[in-house]
Amino acid sequence: MRFTSEHHAFRKMVRDVVDREVVPHLDKWEQAGTFPAHELFPKLGELGLLGLEYDPEYGGQGADHSFTVILCEELYRAGAAGVPLAIGVQSMMATPSLAEFGTDDLKRRYLAPAIAGTQVCSIAVSETGAGSDVAGIRTRAARDGDQWVINGSKMYITNGTQADWLCLLARTSDEGGYRGMSQIIVETKSPGFSVSRKLDKLGNRSSDTAELYFENVRVPVANTIGEIGRGFQQQMAQFVIEVFSVS
Repeated sequence: MRFTSEHHAFRKMVRDVVDREVVPHLDKWEQAGTFPAHELFPKLGELGLLGLEYDPEYGGQGADHSFTVILCEELYRAGAAGVPLAIGVQSMMATPSLAEFGTDDLKRRYLAPAIAGTQVCSIAVSETGAGSDVAGIRTRAARDGDQWVINGSKMYITNGTQADWLCLLARTSDEGGYRGMSQIIVETKSPGFSVSRKLDKLGNRSSDTAELYFENVRVPVANTIGEIGRGFQQQMAQFVIEVFSVS
């Protein structure tokens, strides 16, 4: 495709905000092993950068993927991948399933604030012993009336120490393999949720990465994204969007 004047203007806007809000702080954030997501994300949200392809009804821009490509190019031009990765988790990894399959209520409570940058979110899939093997996850959500009771742990979770909510993939039935999983929104203020540890890394240090723990965490069944038991399939579709955006 050929970029238009609109694309070029958008690129300049993104470059200006990255040069102003990210580049001057990168060395400090890399040394600290984190960055202030609750300060940076609202600034990006105000410019519409956290929901480029999402429905304007929830604060998105309704743009096509070419604008996401430009955003990613300019973010990674900053010189360190940590902060761009965290932004990508917020806008392209933790929210696509919610935008595609979530109820209007869930979108208004969680997607809209994520697009605005007023809530930080994360995707919680990988576990010790089940990284790329998503079918091997063991974290379980057992139904108790109108609530899920969640037990288990997640590993290598980007934005894990700062997230206000998680898009969690958990087992919701006794079926094995890829069957019987569901995507559930879990607020990190929920009793029983904890950050087990913040992981120290050799690179991409400004992006916080954590191990998360769930002990009898109760979440409304209404927080399920899409159809119960279709979480694996929905997550695979979400991974496709992630790959297109990050690569």
